[in-house]
Order: sequence, then C-alpha cells, then structure tokens
Amino acid sequence: MSSDRRTISVSEIASGSAALAEARFIPQRYEPNYAYPLLVLFHGRGGNEQHLVSAMPALSWRNYIGLSLRGPEPIVRRGERIGYTWGPAFARPDRMNEFHSIPEPPGQAFQRIMSGSGLHTHERVEDASFNAIQNLRRTLHVHSERIFLVGVGEGAAVAFKLAFRYPERFAGVVAINGWLPPRSLSRVRDCRSLKTLVVHGEWNGRAPVDHARRNVGILKAGGLNVAFQSYPCGHRLASPMLADVDSWLMRQCSSSIG
Repeated sequence: MSSDRRTISVSEIASGSAALAEARFIPQRYEPNYAYPLLVLFHGRGGNEQHLVSAMPALSWRNYIGLSLRGPEPIVRRGERIGYTWGPAFARPDRMNEFHSIPEPPGQAFQRIMSGSGLHTHERVEDASFNAIQNLRRTLHVHSERIFLVGVGEGAAVAFKLAFRYPERFAGVVAINGWLPPRSLSRVRDCRSLKTLVVHGEWNGRAPVDHARRNVGILKAGGLNVAFQSYPCGHRLASPMLADVDSWLMRQCSSSIG
C-alpha cells in the first residue's frame, strides 16, 4: 500500500439487508500510522460503485480514503442492466408523487417480509453503510471524527438522509447536483453542528439549480451551517467543483484539529 500509485480494490458482497457491493480508494503512499479522513460515496441514479472511486484522483490522490457503495436496486432497460438506483425514497422530487401516491398493499408487504426483505430500501441502505464503514475500519486507519458523506444526484439524497438522521456519527455532508429527500430533518436541532456543502451546476436540467438554492434556504432557516456554490455546467462532476469540495473538506479537517 505504500507504493506511489492509486490502489482500487473492489469487493462484491452478497446481497442482503446489511450488505452492498463496494469499491475502495486507497490514497497514494498510504501511511498506516496516519488517521485518514473517510469519504463515504453514493453514486447517482444509473451509476455504480466504480463511478465515484474513479473520480477520487480528481479530488485528491492523497488526502482521503474513499468507500463507494452500490445502490441496492438494479435499473433494467430492454432486458439489460444499465446501472443502479437507491430506491424510491431518494428519487428526484418531481418523481416523488409517482412513487408514493399508491401505498404498498398489505398482501405485497406480507410477501416482502416473508421473502426475507423485511427492511425497506432506505433501511437496508443505512445498515449497509454502517456495516461497510465498520468493515473498512478493520483494515484501514480512519479518523473517527472525520467521516464525511458525499453524494451525487440521487446519492446526495442518501447522504443527506444518513447525515441528518445520525449527525453525531459524521463530520459533514457534501451534496453534488442533488436534492433533499422528504422527512429528512426530524432531528434538525441536532444537525446544527454538522457541516454541509452544496455544489450544483447552473445548467442542470435534471435537478434545477433553483431547487438547490431553495433547499439551502430551508437548511439555513433551520439553523444549519451550509455553504453553497454553483458552477457553469450541467449535471456532471466539473473539475472546479471537485477542487472546491477538496478545499472545503480540508478546511473542516483543519478546523477540527484546531
């Protein structure tokens, strides 16, 4: 691990209530005696665990360990699997009514429970995330107070949900071209010490920047510490965006040292 190169290891973990496929990014010149910040990465709809791991060098070669998880639900088009999603609970706001207008019938709920998938998708994602973090910390040196959640698009909704539900477990959350999921601010008072960064493309056709600004206003109205920046790009990871995310993360780590 001390070699001067990027190392990516991928493990396919058996599907279940507390496991997802994952990919890891190990920093260049990894130093076992140094406690690294950990970035838990959640890809956008249609992506997979490799997408954000592949973007890690553009963020930083050396500053962070990356743990990228794969969404639990496959997207199939014309009989072919084209990517993964995090489920209806994290869908784009304009799709929420489509997913939530019809409640789950009792018979369907019974079948789901009897088939062994009693947890809803968002609960499985929670379990999988915490188990993956715990497993990674058995082999890599992670600073327990510098664990950040980073999500893109639909993955940003996952990051928001986890961070705002368990603010005491994380140092901050970064939302890239994403949105707030419903019912994610039940612990708003406990989230006021949680650092949040929202970055968004001005020309984003999937998730309009006006929605992102409104979400930032909602968070600030709740007393949360939120930074926001927009960029002249669409729904993609732009280089200036990643550079600013790196700078923001380093500031949070430096302030925690202080």
